[in-house]
Amino acid sequence: MQPYGSDRVRVAGDKIILFSRISKGWQPRTPRTNMRSEHPGTAVLWDEQYYEVVNADVMQGGGIRYVLAAWRDEHVFRAFVSYDDASEARIAADFDAAKAQRKYGKVVWLFSVVLGHLPAPIQNRLANEYGVQASRMTLVSLIPSVVLLGICVWLYAGARMKMAASPVPGWLWGFAVLMIGDSGVRWMVAMLQNRPNGSLPGTIVYFILWKIAPHKFPSPTIERGRAVFMLQPDEETVRQDALHMRAPLITLLSPAEQQRVAERYDFDYRRHAYVPAIILLAGGLIGVITLLPKLRGDGGVSTLISFAVAAVLAIEQIVRLFALRERPAGSILAPLVRPFVRSYL
Repeated sequence: MQPYGSDRVRVAGDKIILFSRISKGWQPRTPRTNMRSEHPGTAVLWDEQYYEVVNADVMQGGGIRYVLAAWRDEHVFRAFVSYDDASEARIAADFDAAKAQRKYGKVVWLFSVVLGHLPAPIQNRLANEYGVQASRMTLVSLIPSVVLLGICVWLYAGARMKMAASPVPGWLWGFAVLMIGDSGVRWMVAMLQNRPNGSLPGTIVYFILWKIAPHKFPSPTIERGRAVFMLQPDEETVRQDALHMRAPLITLLSPAEQQRVAERYDFDYRRHAYVPAIILLAGGLIGVITLLPKLRGDGGVSTLISFAVAAVLAIEQIVRLFALRERPAGSILAPLVRPFVRSYL
């Protein structure tokens, strides 16, 4: 048996003992008990032969000792792992990356009081690369704003006790209050939703740096794994959606124009005409009610014109609602909406 990478192997009867300095993630066999049945261990493809991981023990000097046996025919596996040079190189690379992550993760956590002010996508990127929790970075970054406000209050109270002028300038008070309000919102997001949230100054500064050097700073708007995937709709779906969005406007056209649209695009005025008519009726009645007291007083010509328009619009919608039971009914608003639906005529 040929081991790969830095592994060592020893054959003991029908068992193969494999010594590895890095855990491969192989699961050992689960023995049968009175409460559960036996479950085989991880299936391993080694030199064109399948083996089962019987046991996996952590050695005192470091490393893992795997005991493998030939795969038994009474068990069926759906997945297996390959044991070769490529798989060992991949495991070693993952181990080195995890080791570097643990090393630099402490540095990132130490500077989280500053890094927690960055936009949320950047904090999530740091969390994925260095194994820190992004929401905790946000919580740690709240400390400076609380300390700043506390110092301002302490200096102000000390000056008042001495009957002297406050050494804290007004602009610093404004900045401290702004930061404590920003921190309050970020604290609620981190505590209630367990997700990071950048501060307003940190987001502004990062956006400026990103605009200046976009190749050196990752995008604060695009986050890996959170993109929305959409299938491109066909032309018929796009046309029907556009028609559905403009259908309330089409119901205000003349009956002949509505009939023309119905013949071309399978348009049914009954599905879309009542709601716009009711909304216009309500708007007209509100206009009549609100303008009537001004009309009785000294409302002027503008009030009279507005009252007449509202009254005509309300009366027209009442007539249209009765007519819509049997046929399409146009509106005096047709010239206003016709430019928006001209492509369907």
